[in-house]
Amino acid sequence: MADAWILQPDYRTPPVPAGAGIPPGPWRHSDGGQIMNGAYARRLPDWQIEVVTVWFGYALSHWQGPRMRRFSSPMVSAWNPVLAQGLTVDPAAPVPYRDERWCDRWIAEALLYGRKPYGAFTLPVEEALRWFAKSGGAGLVYQAQPAGDLIRVVAGTAERYAELFDLDALIADYLDVLPPEVAEPEAAALDAHRGHSPALDYILTDHGEIRFAQAPLSVRGLTLGYPPPETAARIAAALS
Repeated sequence: MADAWILQPDYRTPPVPAGAGIPPGPWRHSDGGQIMNGAYARRLPDWQIEVVTVWFGYALSHWQGPRMRRFSSPMVSAWNPVLAQGLTVDPAAPVPYRDERWCDRWIAEALLYGRKPYGAFTLPVEEALRWFAKSGGAGLVYQAQPAGDLIRVVAGTAERYAELFDLDALIADYLDVLPPEVAEPEAAALDAHRGHSPALDYILTDHGEIRFAQAPLSVRGLTLGYPPPETAARIAAALS
């Protein structure tokens, strides 16, 4: 039997609509029927965890993965993949994304405020220029190129992975929850990144984005600030 849903407080949670005439969605708390809003987790049998992100009662993501008890980081969140990609479980349901550039603006701001260590976004020229002016104070490195009337930016922090994350805890978790034949290569890849940074490996090098796309899944997930239990579930699924 699954445990009750537990809210995971996170300032990334989009605000509920105010006066927009949007009815609340079906996700409610079982003990009173209050509308759920936020990232929720509950424990399942066999050391699994179930996670759902909910906006005003509407599920935006819903997944299961192994419980990883050691690792945590303020730069890792269940909201990061959701808000960066504009995810929703039901394409017909209301969503917090207000226009086609909403996710790009969210990524740009998340990078500035240390909510994720790496990302790519495309913005109108004036908005991109304002972002460039702020990026130096945030310790970010970026590559930019024109895309018609827009500018596409790939940006990341210059801090080393060992400074950003508790890699020992994360490696131990992967070794605990995955079969050795996949856990050990992923653990070795994380270990090899200790002295590197998202900027050094995937922005300042030639063909950085191609290198990033070819990196092991554990490294890509961590670099984007995605939750490792979801990444571990994807790695395990690739075995089947």
